[in-house]
Amino acid sequence: MRFITISFLVLCLFSCRTGKETKRVHSSTFIKNFHEGVRLKLNFELEPAIDKFNLCLKEDPMDDASHFALAQLYLMKNDLQRAAIHTKQASDSDPANLYYLSELAFMHQEMKEYQNAALIFEKLAKNNLRNPEYQYGAFENWLKAEKNDKALKCLESIEKHFGGSSELELKRFQLLLKSGQEKTALEGLLTAKNKYPGDPTIIANLVDYYMQKKQYESGMKMLQELVLADPDNGLALYMLGDMEMQIGNEQQGLKHLKEAIRKEGISLDQKMEILISIQNFKVTDSDMQALVEYMVTRYPKEPKAHSIRGDYYFKAEKLKEATESYKNAVKFEPNLYPIWNQILLLEYQNQWYDSLFVDSEKCIELFPIQTAPYFFNGVARNQKKQYSEALSKLKEGLDLLINDETLEAEIFGQMGESYFGLKDVQNGKLFYDKAIEKKPTNILFKNNYAFRLALFTNEYEKAEKLIDEVLSISPKDGRFLDTKGWILFSSGKYAAANEVFNQANALLPNDKGITEHLGDCAFKLGQKDKAIEFWLKAKELKSTNMNLDKKIQNKAFYDPIY
Repeated sequence: MRFITISFLVLCLFSCRTGKETKRVHSSTFIKNFHEGVRLKLNFELEPAIDKFNLCLKEDPMDDASHFALAQLYLMKNDLQRAAIHTKQASDSDPANLYYLSELAFMHQEMKEYQNAALIFEKLAKNNLRNPEYQYGAFENWLKAEKNDKALKCLESIEKHFGGSSELELKRFQLLLKSGQEKTALEGLLTAKNKYPGDPTIIANLVDYYMQKKQYESGMKMLQELVLADPDNGLALYMLGDMEMQIGNEQQGLKHLKEAIRKEGISLDQKMEILISIQNFKVTDSDMQALVEYMVTRYPKEPKAHSIRGDYYFKAEKLKEATESYKNAVKFEPNLYPIWNQILLLEYQNQWYDSLFVDSEKCIELFPIQTAPYFFNGVARNQKKQYSEALSKLKEGLDLLINDETLEAEIFGQMGESYFGLKDVQNGKLFYDKAIEKKPTNILFKNNYAFRLALFTNEYEKAEKLIDEVLSISPKDGRFLDTKGWILFSSGKYAAANEVFNQANALLPNDKGITEHLGDCAFKLGQKDKAIEFWLKAKELKSTNMNLDKKIQNKAFYDPIY
C-alpha cells in the first residue's frame, strides 16, 4: 500500500508543528511513552505500542504525531477503518501538513471511498499545482467514482499545467466514450492522431474502435498504419493477416501471418492456429520448415511447438523427423495419448520394431486401459520372437477392447503370428481365420496367412487361393509376389516360382528375402553356383534366416528358420 511505509523521522519529530501554531510542551512522561511506543513499533510489538501512543493522546488528544503513529500501527494490523480515523485526526490537528492529508487521500482510495479520495487530492493539487501525483490522484479517483465530468475537468487541468500527451488524449477518448459522447471522442482521437503522427497506441485504439463498430474497412486501414508504425506488434500483424486472408488477398495475408509468428504480442495458441491454417492452406509452403524450427527454438519446452513441427514433417513425408518431434512433445507432456498413438503408428508402419517395443512399454505404463499400446507391444514382441509374451500382451489388449472391429482383427492376426511362431499351427490358423472373418478385405492378413501356410503346412491350395485374392487387388507389389513365389516353391513348382521371384525382384531389387528365394530356386533348378551367388548377396542384405550360413557352407538347401 502507498501509505504503509512512513518515515520514522515523522514520529521522532513529534513536537514540531507547521505554520504559526504555538509549540505545545509535553511532559517527560509523554515523551517517555512516545519513544517507548516507537521502540515497540520497530520490534513489531503492535498492541503494547498502541497502548503507549494512546497514553500520549490521553495527555494531548490533539497530538498529530501520536495519531499518525497509531494510524501506522492499525495499518500494520490491516485495520483500515481505525487507521483512517487516526490519519484524519492527525491531519485535523495539523491542517498545514500536506503529508498527512495525502496519506489520508490514499487511505480513502484503498478503502474504495473514491469520491472522498478525489476531493482530498483536489485540495492538495490546489496547494501544489506542480505536483502531478495529486492531479493524477484526483483524476483516477473521479474515474473510479464514475464522475466522468469531474474526471474530464481533471484532465484539462493536467494538460494546462503539465502539457499534452498521447496518453492524455487516450484517457479523454475513453472517458468521452463512457459518457456516451462517441462522436466527440472519435473526432478528438483522430485529431490526436494528426497531432502525434505514428503513435502506435492512438492507432491501436482506433483499430479497436472500428472493429467493435464492425467498420472493417476503416479498421483494416488503421491496421495497415499500425503495422507500419509498430512493425514488431505481433497482434496487429496477426489481425491484418487474418483479415487479408478473409477478403482473398492471400499473398499479403500469408506474409503478415508468417511475420506475426516471430513477434511478441500473440499467444502460443494463436501462433499454432496460424501454422495450422498455413499447413491446411498450402502444405508445401516454402517457409513452413523455418517457421516450425523457429517455434521449437522459441518454445523449447512447449509440447505444442514440437507437435506442430511433427505435423509438418509428417505431411512432408520426413517420418524420422516427425517421430523425433512427437517424442519431444511427450517428453515435456507425457499425458498426450493422441501423440503417443501417432508415435507408435509411425514406428509400426516403418518397421522400427526396437523403438516400437520400448515406446509401447512406456505407453502401457502411462495408459493402462488403452488397447492399442498392447497391440503394438505384441507386434514388437513377435518381431523379437518373444511369442509367449506377445500372446500375453495381445490377450490383455483384447480384454480392454470396446467396439473396434478393425483393431480386434489386427489383434487376431498378431495372435495368429504368435501361435505360428510357437509352432502351434492349429491355433495359428484359427486366429488368422478369425482376423480374415472380421476384415475380409485386409490383404495383409491374407498375404501373411498364405506365407505361414506354405511355411508350416502343406495346405498349398488354400495358400495359393489367398495370395491370388491379394494379387488381384495389388498385382505389382513385390512382397505379395514373393509370397506367391514361396507357395509355388514349397509345392515343388520351381520353374513357376522362379518366374514369379524374378517379377518380385524387378520391383524390389535389393530385398533380402526375394534375393535368398532366387538362390533357393536356382539350387532346385540345378544352378548351384548361381544359388551361392544369390545366398551370399542375401547375407550382405542381412537376411534373418538362421539356416543361411549353413546353406552357403554346405552348398545345399535347408528349410528356413526365422
